[in-house]
Amino acid sequence: MYQQSNVKNINRNNEIEFFRFLFICTIAIMHFSNSYFKSTPYFSGAYIGTEFFFLVSGYMIMKSAHTKNISSYTFTLSRAKKLYPHYITAFLLLFISSMIVNGNGLVQWLKGLLGYIFELLFLHASGLKSFGLLNYPTWYLSSLLIAGFFIYALVRFNEKLYLTIIAPLAVLATYSFFSANVGHLDVWGGSQFLGLSDALTRGFAAMSLGALSYALSNYLLTKDISLAKPVRILLSFIESFLFIGVIAGGMFSANTQYDFYYVLMLFAGITLAFSNLTYTSQLFSSKIFAFLGKISYPMYVYQLFIICMFCIFCPELSYSIGIITFLLITIIFSTIMDFLILQLTRKFTAEK
Repeated sequence: MYQQSNVKNINRNNEIEFFRFLFICTIAIMHFSNSYFKSTPYFSGAYIGTEFFFLVSGYMIMKSAHTKNISSYTFTLSRAKKLYPHYITAFLLLFISSMIVNGNGLVQWLKGLLGYIFELLFLHASGLKSFGLLNYPTWYLSSLLIAGFFIYALVRFNEKLYLTIIAPLAVLATYSFFSANVGHLDVWGGSQFLGLSDALTRGFAAMSLGALSYALSNYLLTKDISLAKPVRILLSFIESFLFIGVIAGGMFSANTQYDFYYVLMLFAGITLAFSNLTYTSQLFSSKIFAFLGKISYPMYVYQLFIICMFCIFCPELSYSIGIITFLLITIIFSTIMDFLILQLTRKFTAEK
């Protein structure tokens, strides 16, 4: 059986929300550069930011398992329902625009939808073949849901077994395999680990590391550690340096063995962020950081649609103008879509 957490609420951490936004921006720049300029002079290693999302998700899975008495099926369905409005909207925008640009008829539209059936059901990270992939960054969301389902079930079944044996073994085995056989962590559907999808095993390993981060930070909270002000200030600098260091590393390097060290830096940073041992929560108390974190998910799912629109309607922008304009439009568009979908969701809920 799982054990009750000493963390009594599941409130969001604004520092984590801010860095979630920054990592989304770097990933969007990487994808935009690859598609629009056919090269990535900066942030070619931004894919490591996905590990940040996985780690935070694993942390929150552990929190949920300690605060909600629900099954793994109910937990996963609830997560999917929250993700789906923006997810399906982004898919439809991409699908409709691609069909129109290619001049396809009704038959091609229907065949196209059938070809993306696994993507529509969040199953494209499962490793099953013979299906299309339209909004390719959403492989992360599929892995998040599928791997998260098993992690939540394991925690509910036997938390001690999961935290002491399964999670550490998954982290060690997965990262060792990718380090020795791939050489980096930029895998999301091309390789396999023990016959399983690399997207799925990458997600399971990173979320398991996030679960271990929760266990460690929760342990530190139970100890109610009293630290002198200079020590807290030093830990605050270290915490921020860990996150900024990963972003800087992703800006100048890609597809290297450093990927695996960046993951350990993220683990340490997230553990400190949630352990109440630093002053960073006071620095990020403004609601603007919560807002930036809130729109980071819409930014992630809509980025490819906006990239396609740039390629069609603004094909000859300079690098600096293109990046700045792309980020601004992505932020504005995502904010508007988040507001509209929130209003529609509230209206639908009220009518029910």
